[in-house]
Formats: sequence, C-alpha cells, structure tokens
Amino acid sequence: MKYKCCKYIKNGICFQTAGVRFCSKLSSVVTNDFIPYNENFFEKFMAYKQQIINECQNGNAPDYCKNCIYFEEREWNDTKIKYIDLFHWNQCNCACVYCSNRNETKLQITTKKVKGSIELYKILKFLLKDNLLDEKVDISFGGGEPTILKEFLDILKLFMKQKYNMHLLTNAILYEKMFSKFLKQSTNNYMTISLDCGTAETFRRIKGVDKFNDVIKNIKRYIKESGENSKNLFIKYILIEGLNDNKEEIIKWIELCKSLGVKSLHPSIEFCHSFKDQNKKGPSDNICDLYNYMKEIIVENGFNMNTYDFLEPIIKNRSYR
Repeated sequence: MKYKCCKYIKNGICFQTAGVRFCSKLSSVVTNDFIPYNENFFEKFMAYKQQIINECQNGNAPDYCKNCIYFEEREWNDTKIKYIDLFHWNQCNCACVYCSNRNETKLQITTKKVKGSIELYKILKFLLKDNLLDEKVDISFGGGEPTILKEFLDILKLFMKQKYNMHLLTNAILYEKMFSKFLKQSTNNYMTISLDCGTAETFRRIKGVDKFNDVIKNIKRYIKESGENSKNLFIKYILIEGLNDNKEEIIKWIELCKSLGVKSLHPSIEFCHSFKDQNKKGPSDNICDLYNYMKEIIVENGFNMNTYDFLEPIIKNRSYR
C-alpha cells in the first residue's frame, strides 16, 4: 500500500533515557511522544507504532513529522526493525557545550562505569530470538559516552557476532581495544569522534575537560590498529558560535588530522539546542558559510567525507523549520 510515512516510524526504535520512541531525528525533539520504561513497555510501544502507521495510512500523520525530510510517499511493506538507536543513558566523562542532554536530563559527569535507564542487553537478545530485526539492521550508539556504559561491551559483542551494521559515537577520551576490532570486522562498521577543534585550548572550552592529548593519542592507536578500515573512522567538527566558528581553527583541525593519518572527516553544526528553540529560525550566515567552507576544504585535501542528510536542507535554506 502506498502512503506517506517514514522509515523510522515504520522500522525504527530509539531507546532514550526516559523511554522508547520510534524516532531520534530532528522531528522528535519537538515532542515528548515516548513510552516510559514500565511494565510491558515494549508491547505498548509496538501498539503505539502501529497506531501511528494506521494514522499515516489514513492521511493523519503527526504534525511534527509532516515537514521532516524522511517523510515520503511510497510503498511501505517492510515490517522488521531496521534502525536501532541506543541513547538510554545520559552519563559522560566530559561536558560538551552542545550536548543535548545537559538541560533535559541533567547530564551526569563521571569516569566510572554506569548503568543505563534500562537493562537493554536482555531486550536486544529478545529481539534477536524472536526474529524481529532485519538482517541488515543499522545500530547507532549515542546519548552519552559508550565506553562508560556497563552493558556496552556485551551489547557490542552481541551485534558484532550477528555482523550488523553499526555506528559508534565516542569522544575517545578513554581507549577501548574492542573499537579497533569493531572497525576491522566490517566495512559497514564506522566510528565517529567529535574533536571539534585543532588545539588543546579550544578543546577545553568546548569539552569542559583537559583531555586533548589523550584523545589525540587514542585516535593514533585506532588508526594504526584498524588498518585499511581506518577510513571508517570519522573525525567530526561541530561548528559552535563563539567557540570554534572561524577558519583559523578549522585549518588547524585539518592540518592536525592530516598529521595523524586520518582519512575521513565529518563537518557538522550545533543544532540540538537551536532546533529546540522555537524562536530561533535558523543557523547564522557565518555558520552556514563556514559549514560549506569546511566541505570544500575537506574535499580539496583529499579526505573522505560524511555529512548528516537532514542537515543539508537546513544549511541550504538557512532555516530549522
């Protein structure tokens, strides 16, 4: 049947700190439409997902979905889960100024191993056992620093055994030997490290910790240990007004990455807080111009590049809406 819907409504599941929802993309930040982690929450979530699908089939999709770039008209026949986002904890070992968890979930800073808001390993094993996951499911770890999550290695090994496609987000303050094995296992596995600068001084201002040298050392190790698949290690630069929004810092970042042997880069902008501010129409002209400059200089210097598809229309239209 052909109707307007979204791949995340139809085939997604996002485990967040306060509950579960089908979407973790930009549209989801303007609604609290999630199922809390209480008794039978998964059954309630699947029922809610079907309710939204039925509404889409009848042309009554949620308002917050209608302007999303993923919302499209086509045949929607797939039923298995294809997209899993693991954002079910909010602890971290740094305090990035752009963190989406700072205000809403009262970000906790720690260097100790921590629990998520739910025992997710058991639930993921249940999804596997009941054959609810697509064989090419995409899995993303975010919402905090995965190296300090108690269940992280168990979950990572579980998915690596199934050879699913995975994306790891880490600040690389702590070294984790499994990351190199993860990168070497498959060209469909990739990891992103948000460095956001080219100097230790700017790093401290953005991250709130003095760990620049540790991150650089760990990037070197991951590149060396992952061999040819080091191209799947992306170093990100998130543009932030008043902190790193200048060409001088961007060039230092480029030169640093070249000296480290980095092959792939990821330009981005701070959008979580800005998108939630309904009074802010879009990123500044300076941010948009610098974002486009970053893309040009990345290509000119021979790096591979990854970008967020939802970010491109924001930059083009200079509008979050």
